[in-house]
Amino acid sequence: MTVLPTLQKNIRRAFGRLMLLFGCLGALLVLAFFIAGRLPTLLVRMNYDSIAYVRQMEEAVFALRLPEQHVPHGHQGREAAFDEALARASANVTEPDEPQAIEAVRNAWDQFRESRDDESYAHLHTALVHLVDVNERGMFRRLDRSNLYRNLTLAGAVVVFLAGTLWAMFLADAVSMRLSHPLRRMAELLKDRPPLGTRLHLPAPQTLEVRILFDEFERQWTRLGELDTVNLNRLLREKRKLEVILESADDAIIVMDNTGCVAHVSRSMTTLLGMPEHELLGQPWHDLSTMDENYLALRGILRDDLVGKGEVELTCNGEPRVFIVRRRSLHDGVRTDGGQVFLLGDVTEKKRRESLRSEMMDWISHELKTPVQSLGLAAELLGRQDTQDDDMRLLVDTIREDAVRLRTVSRQFMDIARMRVDMLRLERRDVDMAQRLGAWLTPFRLLAREKGVGMEVDVRQAPAVVSVDEDRFSWVVSNLVANSLQASPRNTTLTVRLTEASGDLTLTVEDEGPGVPRELEERMFEPYSHGRAAGTKLGLVGLGLAISRTIVEAHGGRLAYERRDGRSLFTVHIPQGTPHGATLATSLQQEGA
Repeated sequence: MTVLPTLQKNIRRAFGRLMLLFGCLGALLVLAFFIAGRLPTLLVRMNYDSIAYVRQMEEAVFALRLPEQHVPHGHQGREAAFDEALARASANVTEPDEPQAIEAVRNAWDQFRESRDDESYAHLHTALVHLVDVNERGMFRRLDRSNLYRNLTLAGAVVVFLAGTLWAMFLADAVSMRLSHPLRRMAELLKDRPPLGTRLHLPAPQTLEVRILFDEFERQWTRLGELDTVNLNRLLREKRKLEVILESADDAIIVMDNTGCVAHVSRSMTTLLGMPEHELLGQPWHDLSTMDENYLALRGILRDDLVGKGEVELTCNGEPRVFIVRRRSLHDGVRTDGGQVFLLGDVTEKKRRESLRSEMMDWISHELKTPVQSLGLAAELLGRQDTQDDDMRLLVDTIREDAVRLRTVSRQFMDIARMRVDMLRLERRDVDMAQRLGAWLTPFRLLAREKGVGMEVDVRQAPAVVSVDEDRFSWVVSNLVANSLQASPRNTTLTVRLTEASGDLTLTVEDEGPGVPRELEERMFEPYSHGRAAGTKLGLVGLGLAISRTIVEAHGGRLAYERRDGRSLFTVHIPQGTPHGATLATSLQQEGA
């Protein structure tokens, strides 16, 4: 296996090359500036010295020609000074034509020393002036050349610096390409969304870190493909299991996704719709290509705003059947709008039994009404006679009490029969529950005081207004409070609390009584339940709770009971957004379902 350098080593190596380049560039620049600045200065100083030597020679010649104007040093001293200056000038040659000029000065000097006339003096003076001119021209020429060299050195330095910077940029780009190219290629592969389980064709890594990253990524990709296969098989098994469960259910079931398209449909539902399954799956529910009467009826009731239960009449095998529709929301763990499930339960036979039972209740109540009234009247008349002994009076009182009890049961039978048959509508209006609750509980405060039971009302967390049928809802509150008050022992507390949570109004009636026996809890809201409830005497119970549950469900809510920490809690949940047009009929039909 090829041993790849690490990214750190590559960057360090590239940085070292860059530092070496700029180090060499700096050394060259220092040398060039030294040469361009130091050497011309030295040569200019030598030119200047040569000119000074010429000036010394002119002074010596002038002193030889006019000895009376100078301090006497003697002819030999002046000649020696000239020869010494000439020798220094000969040793300080800097210009190419300077030796010829010095030789001309030496010849003219020899001639002047022999004759010392004006002609030889003029010839010597001309030679000296020429020597000065040669050095001055060389000095100026060297200064100009020095400036040119300095400018060229600066321009060269700029060019070399730019070239080094450009090379450094290419070097940095090469390092970044080594790092980014394989990562960019991997990103492009993932952007194409390759199927899980397929082999990824990644580029060859250029560094050790990228190789480690690619190896780990390929292992994780392989692992992810294996997990996807396992999860897919598990989902298929769960899907088949769910399909078996749905097909085994008695209800007709249809599942819709969050876009309103049909995701699953049971065989019984396809029978009701008269369409095969493949024509339903994936199609928008409200835009199916059929005009079947059952579909049109279901399209009107299978809506996402269905609250509680609904009732619809469909045709099955040429016979009208009544179905109860229930809606349940699906949650996918991330969103709350994962879809919804509609369940249709056939309640035709149950409604027939309900109708027969209501008719029987009406007949029993009607048949009991007259004899019970006569029995009560007779007991009253017998009780007014003064000729009775104690035994007779005891019998008459017993008859009177039983007549009152029979009259109460008969009235309750009539209430239930009337509610189920007449299909009363709710007269809903906006009610301030926090304000009205106090008025509804006023009659019970005196009873609680006489019984030695404390009554607390907590409405601090209640919403201001909710839409209910005030008369019927006040009956529910009165029934629950009366039951709890009857079950509360002396020196205990009965609490009525109003709260609001998740858009629901919650009314809680809480007491410290013995509660409802476990064997009665499951059927305590059903009519005609018999047993001992909340410490009452053994007898017929559940009629008031059945009526209360009916009224609550007609409002789109629910009534529940629980035993918590030695206390009995009856809880009423009423949605604040329930439509005003709800009827008791809908809830009464749902009760049996």
